[in-house]
Amino acid sequence: MYRFAIPAGKMGRLGLVALAVVAIPAASAFASAEDPTAKLSAEQVEKGRQMFSDNGCNSCHTLADAKAAGSVGPSFDGNANIDKAHVVDMVTNGQGAMPSFSWLDPADIDLLASYIVQAKK
Repeated sequence: MYRFAIPAGKMGRLGLVALAVVAIPAASAFASAEDPTAKLSAEQVEKGRQMFSDNGCNSCHTLADAKAAGSVGPSFDGNANIDKAHVVDMVTNGQGAMPSFSWLDPADIDLLASYIVQAKK
């Protein structure tokens, strides 16, 4: 393990300021990558739409963007109570009549949740 001493003079303070300046943009980049409201690309929307159909979401839920008119589960269109975290939880764990899709890759669940939240508006 290496130990570094930071001098108490001007150079030490300048070093900390430089470190802070470098760390702020990096933190912002991570925040935007995790932003649940970030818009999906056209390719991501298409993949999310396809996953919605391929996994049978359209047979139970209503989502106009996916041309889905199911009536068993809640309608997603205009539903302000549905956010990304809720969709990820329901798809991963299921609840009531909603089965778990935990066998899906977590990245695919994340994309599907992002698609539903973006398309339901």
